[in-house]
Amino acid sequence: MEIVKSDPGVTAAVSAGVLGLVSHQIFKRNEPTVYSFASHVLIVNAGLTVLYKYLQGTVDQLAVVALVDFFVYLLTLSSSIVLYRVFFHPLNQYPGPILCKITRFASSWHVMTRDSHEWQMSLHKKYGDVVRLSPNELSFISASSVDQLHGSKAGKLARGPFYSGDPNRPADSMLSTQDLNEHRWRRKTWERGFGSKQLRDFEPRVIRLLDMLVSQLRERVGTTQNMTRWSEYFAYDVMSDLAFSEDFGMLKAAKPHPYIPALHDATRLLVIASQTPWIRPLMPWFPVEAQSKKAGKEFARISRETYLRRKAREVKEPDMYEYIASPDRSGPRPLTEAEVVADSALLIAAGAVSTALSITFMFFHLLQDPKQMARLQSEIDSCWDGVTLLDVTMLAPQRAPYLDGCINESLRLWPPAPNGMQRRTPSDGVVVDGRFVPGGTQVSNHTMGIQRDARHFTNPDAFIPERWIDSERPADWNHDVRTFIPFTIGQFACLGKNLAYQELRLFMGGVVRNFEFRFAEGFRTEVFEGQIKYKGTFLIGELPVVFSDRKAS
Repeated sequence: MEIVKSDPGVTAAVSAGVLGLVSHQIFKRNEPTVYSFASHVLIVNAGLTVLYKYLQGTVDQLAVVALVDFFVYLLTLSSSIVLYRVFFHPLNQYPGPILCKITRFASSWHVMTRDSHEWQMSLHKKYGDVVRLSPNELSFISASSVDQLHGSKAGKLARGPFYSGDPNRPADSMLSTQDLNEHRWRRKTWERGFGSKQLRDFEPRVIRLLDMLVSQLRERVGTTQNMTRWSEYFAYDVMSDLAFSEDFGMLKAAKPHPYIPALHDATRLLVIASQTPWIRPLMPWFPVEAQSKKAGKEFARISRETYLRRKAREVKEPDMYEYIASPDRSGPRPLTEAEVVADSALLIAAGAVSTALSITFMFFHLLQDPKQMARLQSEIDSCWDGVTLLDVTMLAPQRAPYLDGCINESLRLWPPAPNGMQRRTPSDGVVVDGRFVPGGTQVSNHTMGIQRDARHFTNPDAFIPERWIDSERPADWNHDVRTFIPFTIGQFACLGKNLAYQELRLFMGGVVRNFEFRFAEGFRTEVFEGQIKYKGTFLIGELPVVFSDRKAS
């Protein structure tokens, strides 16, 4: 009987296919890094080449066979991954676009085009309360899911891999660490800088900069001013002063500091990388504009230099740096300098973005309805005479409920982090809305979607400050405060929330009490709103406003 001898090339190709299937099983359990994947592929291909030689393949065909084996291996691996993610993945019971089930790059594309917030809202409108955003990620907008993902029932949910993506971060910050225990003891250090006493101590410094702002605007009455810029000048000068006892000088100079454009562009790079953190080592070659990469390095440079200047000098008034640089001794270890630098970079950015955006959006909506602005001015007039020293307690919610409603509406319609805060389920999984979510799944509440859901807030897309005043809200209106999460809740709730409210109340009190406002001629609200983009938070255009002095009218 004649024995048929198999072709070495065919045998190697079949082996490549089998190894592709085996590799998928390995990668399912241990997701590779870029380097480990490249090493794995190299070893597999080298092994197939040796196999071909062992089977007495011809040398002149070696290169061709190696390429065929490489192609067969990747094709089999890719096909196995696609079939698994679409038909056999533990999340295949959850609805979502077919492309999102296959690859994370579907979501990354919308981040790159800066319309991710609108895209995710459209998915929820189409698919319902839960959407599969990527092969291993779910987004929720039900009221009941908030407590399960972020509140009292979420104690075992750590931050997700989204927080691993910053290519310019020297070390993990308190905000980026995915270790629950580390986050808890590092958070205690930060908490000391945001207590009630600290906010009282900070208030005179906020008012000093507010007075400078009012003085600058008074010099510009009758002219068109960009409220987006002035909001940023105020918010970033305040945070740099409170954090490091030096402001950026933007209010004094009436022009932006390089920190702001560097932050905006650097955030774009960070968010793109965070969609697929494994590509972080490839970012130098990733196809985003060179300006974003340059800005990331510039932002890191400015942040580090600001930290070093503060480290080198003594200050008369306490600032936030003192707390993060002198950590709570109850922690298991002292912070490294790289970790302190990473935390320092957060102090200004995390504290200023929310304030600047909320101010701009409040003016955007209030100037569309003169009656709303008139009511706000009347309320502020009744709380503060504009002469005595302004105190934030004069504008507390009990005394200025309409102002509180304006702030909350701005944060409800335009939450600073519209796409939510990613979490990772523990190894034993969790139950959300009665359905099991496997361990290692990324989950989040889509903040903008949940806060603009008619089931939670009646007329969800309308700016209605009265909805926050219990005595004025119609009895049949939906008003589910569980779904109002602009600063998130639970163990990862924003520590700067109370400071942000303090700054917002003081800003609106000081500015609205002193000036009248109108949109500049030719301004179109629909154009402004249509140009709002996503970059981790909102990127907004100019808001041209004409000021007039109320004292002169």
